Amino acid sequence: AAAARASPSEMNVRPAARADFPAWAGLRRSLWPDEGATPHEAELEGLSDRDPPYVGFVAEAGGTLVGFIEVAVRNYAQGADGPAAYVEGIWVEPGHRRPGVARALLAAAEQWARERGLSHLGSDALLDNDLSHQWHRAAGFEEVERLVVFGKSLG
Repeated sequence: AAAARASPSEMNVRPAARADFPAWAGLRRSLWPDEGATPHEAELEGLSDRDPPYVGFVAEAGGTLVGFIEVAVRNYAQGADGPAAYVEGIWVEPGHRRPGVARALLAAAEQWARERGLSHLGSDALLDNDLSHQWHRAAGFEEVERLVVFGKSLG
């Protein structure tokens, strides 16, 4: 059963812990459903050991994880003059959107980046993801570049 929609005061945003991996992996599958059989939980095992750093924060309401944000340090990010924090993924369960969950997750990521001396936070969204574009703008992001990615099989 889904948790009842929480008000911001009933929600807790905190660094993700190993005990969160199963629920966090489920939320990741919602964000990245095309990953198919990719074992999200196994991928989470190695995130905290990455260099440069990679971190996850989770939003909890009523004892249930309802969202997450993953942030990494990248040596290059569009619009930055050096290493930058980068939102690798953010997801809030549909029933918990609009009461400030995503903004609270973003605030935790911004604080984490500032504590590491980073002055830029990057993020991206697919060209056709208008909802994400709207959220990013509302959260204070500015569009800095449009990109079309190409690939070629060498097999």
